[in-house]
Amino acid sequence: MKNTGGTEYTYAVSRIRAIEKKLLNESRLGRMIDAKTPEDVLKLLEEADYGYSPLENPSARDYERLLAEEHKKLYELLKEIAPKSDVVMPFLYMNDFHNIKVILKAEFSGQENYRMLLLEPSAILVGKLEAMIGDRRLGDMPAIMRKAVEECIDVFNRTSDPQMIDIILDKAGFMQMREMAGQIQNSFLSKLIVILIDLANIKIFMRVRKMKKSWNFLQRVLIDGGSIDSKVFIQGIEAPMDFFAEAVRFSAYGRLVEDGMEYFNSSGSLIRLEMLSDNFVMSYIKRAKYTAFGPEPLIGYLFAKESEMKNVRIIMVGKINNIPNDIIRERLRSVYA
Repeated sequence: MKNTGGTEYTYAVSRIRAIEKKLLNESRLGRMIDAKTPEDVLKLLEEADYGYSPLENPSARDYERLLAEEHKKLYELLKEIAPKSDVVMPFLYMNDFHNIKVILKAEFSGQENYRMLLLEPSAILVGKLEAMIGDRRLGDMPAIMRKAVEECIDVFNRTSDPQMIDIILDKAGFMQMREMAGQIQNSFLSKLIVILIDLANIKIFMRVRKMKKSWNFLQRVLIDGGSIDSKVFIQGIEAPMDFFAEAVRFSAYGRLVEDGMEYFNSSGSLIRLEMLSDNFVMSYIKRAKYTAFGPEPLIGYLFAKESEMKNVRIIMVGKINNIPNDIIRERLRSVYA
């Protein structure tokens, strides 16, 4: 498979290598966990240049604003330095699919106070996306996105089930990502998409089992394009829990599934599987640290920063809810730094 790369990325990679040094390492995250109050964590985030401007009279709830601003800064940086914006676009479109979920659910539930949940930047400007959906003028959307929105509207009108919005748009989001990654023709990115699809399907399988849905429902919601044969999931939906773990034991996901299922069986929670999945992705992403040319370091930094912000959210939620520090540490994701 052809790789997008070469000297055209020299400037972008040099910028990323310098910026990577500012990522929060385990030591800095540890300081946040040991901070006495949520407000003390916010001060440490300000020291790390989170957000656009200093907080005045900071309160614990300001962390969501800081994270939203940092998320926007991340994509603005990558769009600025990437010689080809299409490297960022597969992930930028995932923000659009998130925003579509928010907009449709708000419309169907009559909720007006939803804009704080929207992500920026996005491939389609938020205001334009709202107008498209509100006016049902979907012609300017990519074909996959348009069909997904139309299906959401149709299915909800027939079932009034908001869960179907998540299912339809999650599946479409990965389809959109696959299509765009195929156009870029970069092997690192293509393998990453396969990993993300595999992990999403494993989590879908576990959730469908927990919901006690049929194999027919599972077949409908599984995402195409992963390396795990769909038959393994479908055959496992009504089999004993150990069947699926045994079926993937010798795959790259064998240990992850075994550990995740063990925790699920004892607690009924997928929280450990979520953490293990994020760490699996990070172990792959770290390969970008050893690439001198091409888009890999930009993709690596994007995922590193997204994971960092997830860790910040885990710490802040823990502090706000007085969760013990050792439990917060257990929930943190692996760091890139």
